Amino acid sequence: MSQSPQYAPRAEAPHEHSGPFFSLSPIGGEGRGEWAGRTSNNRSRLVRCSSYSVAVLPLPGPLPLGEGTTPIALDLPLRPATSQRGVPFALSPRERARVREKAWTTRRLTLALIALLLLRPFSAPAQESVRRLAGVPETPGSADGTNITARFNDPAGIAIAADGTVFVADNQNHAIRHIGTNGVVTTLAGLLGTPGSADGSRTTARFDSPTGLALGPDGAIYVSDTGNHTVRRITANGVVTTLAGFAGNADYADGSATSARFNQPLGLAVAPDSTVFVADSGNHLIRVIATNGTVSVLAGNPETFGSADGTGTNAFFNSPVGLALAPNGSLFVSDANNFTLRQVTPAGLVTTIAGAAGQDGSTDGPAASARFGKPAELALAPNGTLYIADAAHHTIRRLTPDGRVSTIAGLVGADGAADGANGLARFFNPYGLAIAARGHLVVADTYNQIVRELLAPFTVGVAPSGNARVISWEAVLGRSYQVQFKDSATAAWLNLGGSVTPIGLTASQTDASPAASRFYRIVRVD
Repeated sequence: MSQSPQYAPRAEAPHEHSGPFFSLSPIGGEGRGEWAGRTSNNRSRLVRCSSYSVAVLPLPGPLPLGEGTTPIALDLPLRPATSQRGVPFALSPRERARVREKAWTTRRLTLALIALLLLRPFSAPAQESVRRLAGVPETPGSADGTNITARFNDPAGIAIAADGTVFVADNQNHAIRHIGTNGVVTTLAGLLGTPGSADGSRTTARFDSPTGLALGPDGAIYVSDTGNHTVRRITANGVVTTLAGFAGNADYADGSATSARFNQPLGLAVAPDSTVFVADSGNHLIRVIATNGTVSVLAGNPETFGSADGTGTNAFFNSPVGLALAPNGSLFVSDANNFTLRQVTPAGLVTTIAGAAGQDGSTDGPAASARFGKPAELALAPNGTLYIADAAHHTIRRLTPDGRVSTIAGLVGADGAADGANGLARFFNPYGLAIAARGHLVVADTYNQIVRELLAPFTVGVAPSGNARVISWEAVLGRSYQVQFKDSATAAWLNLGGSVTPIGLTASQTDASPAASRFYRIVRVD
């Protein structure tokens, strides 16, 4: 049984906000706030408010956009180096003793102010918003129940079904948990607090520190049973079997499912044909479990860490953690101990796509100059945006298709459990990450012992079109949105036409007769 991590001393997170900043509702959708955007025909400024709104307010003159930085020392609590069996941990989800390091942290502005001329088209990100889905901050436990009575003990991997059901690898409870769409938490498989390796049905099955989860095309759940060094499978009716590896035997071997060996498997991804990809962290490999059960190496040199790009065994990893499978069959990999993101083609060609090997940091910007601190699990959006749980820095990052890295939630080095929007939310060693069908992220906030929902910021644009204005935004395919407007801050919101259901990844609505000065907001109505 792996040792339950001990918490390192830390300063309490500052009290950021005394009351709820946003609310969730079936009508308003995730993260709806009170303020939206106003446009006028003179100089204007953009104010980031709710996740579904854009604000442009008149200005007498240009207003600069600025950020400040200051160096601070960090105490980062991470996992002890070995389990009770003496097996070294790679990163699952806390893997080192306390460390101190220098980092730069950005003072995030509550309002991002941008000067612009309204006669020109513009676009800008709306704000993120975070709320707790289940569990109680920094209160480990093993209780099933409603979202506020349930308890977790180091929640790690996340997988989400099409109907919104959330599955959680409850690492130190040695179980797979289930959060229903009604918010009730139950145990799907394993016995809470009892490690083991037995196959069987539901609570007769046993796990040892399960970490990674992935859903198969048939609804089965695949589990990296890290402490057992195996990959497991749970059918839709809760029957658990060992797919590959041998419980308690940490080693490297390719071959049939029963003869293959793994060492601390972490991230998983499942292809549409049920081929399973495994981040074999302790062996520094990306492995493949074929549909006939045969295990082979896709990329990496067995039991040899490094950072070189290349093909097959000519490439090297250093404790890979998260995996995300792209529609073209390539894999994104968080190479945790190299502080990089890698990409692996179906032919096994490995390239570094963001970060720099051996350079820990938190810098945003172009992928090559961006830096990470222990990137954990990954989630790939339909528009090609890759989301990253940057565990050591307590942040959620993203890499957009144009090759830019940004921090979308949390503050570097500032652990905490605050919910909120527009930079107020805090995380404590986030590890698991998945995207729901409704477009929001679900995060396993491991050290906080909670599961959270994050609505990532998306781009909203306003452009003139003759005497009209076109409001456009990034959208979730098949969901319905409503653009609303008002002509003064105290007026009631009115619908701008009917609701919009996009057939692609963007949506728009035209205001044919806009007032000279007008507020807009966008809400999800499904």
